[in-house]
Amino acid sequence: MMQIFRAIADIRSVGASVVTVGTFDGVHLGHQAIIQQVKDFAANHSRQSAIVTFDPHPRKVLGKGPVTILTTTAEKLDIFADAGIDQVVVIPFSREFAALSSEAFVTSVLVDKLTVREMVVGYDHHFGRNREGGFEALQQLGRRHGFTVHQVPQLVNGGEAVSSTYIRQLLETGDVAKAARFMGRRYCIEGIVKPGDGRGKQIGFPTANLELSEADKQVPGRGVYAVDVEVDQQSYGGMMNIGIRPTFDFDYLTLEAHLFNFNDSLYEKKLKVRFKKFLRPEKKFSGIEELRAQLKKDKQMCEFI
Repeated sequence: MMQIFRAIADIRSVGASVVTVGTFDGVHLGHQAIIQQVKDFAANHSRQSAIVTFDPHPRKVLGKGPVTILTTTAEKLDIFADAGIDQVVVIPFSREFAALSSEAFVTSVLVDKLTVREMVVGYDHHFGRNREGGFEALQQLGRRHGFTVHQVPQLVNGGEAVSSTYIRQLLETGDVAKAARFMGRRYCIEGIVKPGDGRGKQIGFPTANLELSEADKQVPGRGVYAVDVEVDQQSYGGMMNIGIRPTFDFDYLTLEAHLFNFNDSLYEKKLKVRFKKFLRPEKKFSGIEELRAQLKKDKQMCEFI
C-alpha cells in the first residue's frame, strides 16, 4: 500500500529510494513517462519509488496569475497509487518553503528523509528558490550527496508537445477528446448536486446542477458534451451543458448534467463527470420546443459515442 506523508517532518524512510519531484498537474503522458522510469529504476535496484509533490499549486501561492488545476491532490494520489508508487510526499507549499534554496531542499528532503539514490526529472525541471536549480545543478548536488540524476526528454504526441498548459488550452476550446489523448484518460470534474430552478425537468430533461468540489478546477469551454457520470459507484451515460443558458436569459455559468436511464433524486450527491466528446456550442433557441427538439438530437448523438 502506498504511504502518504503530508509534512516533511512526517517522512519515514524505509530504505534507499528513486525519487521524482514536481507539481504533476494533470499527470499527463509526459508525467507518466517520468513515473514509469522511477518505477523501473526502483525495481531494477530493489529500491523504493517515491514522488514529492506540492499542495496547493505553487503558482497560486506565488501569485503568478490565475491558476486552474487539471487534477486535485486527491486525484493525483489515486493515480500515483494505481501506478504502484511506494511513497508520496505532499509538501504544503508556502512562501517560506519557496524561499528554500535548491541545495537545502535536496539535503533536507531528498537526502536526509528519503535516502535518495536516483532521481528522475523532466526536460524542463527547476526547483528551489526562484527555480534556481536546473538539471546541471541537480547533477552537481547528486555527485556531492551520492545520487544519480536522469532526465526524461519532452514527450511528443502526434507531432505536438505534451504539457499541462496545452491541455488547459484544449479544454478551454472544448476539445476534450484530444485532451484525453494527451492525459491518457478522460478529463474529469467532481462536485455536489445543488438545487436548480427545475427548468430541465419541465421540458423532459431533468438536470443535476453541479457545484465543483474544488473551485480552482479547470472547466471545459462552454457548450454541450457527451459524458459519463458516476454516482454511488455506478456509471451512467449522459450529457452536460456548460454555459449561461441563453434561452432563459441567464448570465452566470452553470454546469448541468442530464443522466440517461436515471430517475432517482441526485440532490446533495457527489458526481464524477468524465468528458467524452464536444457535441456543439451553446446556443440561444427561439423557445422551449426548439430547445427540447435539439436536446433529443443531442441525446441521440451521445448514444452513438
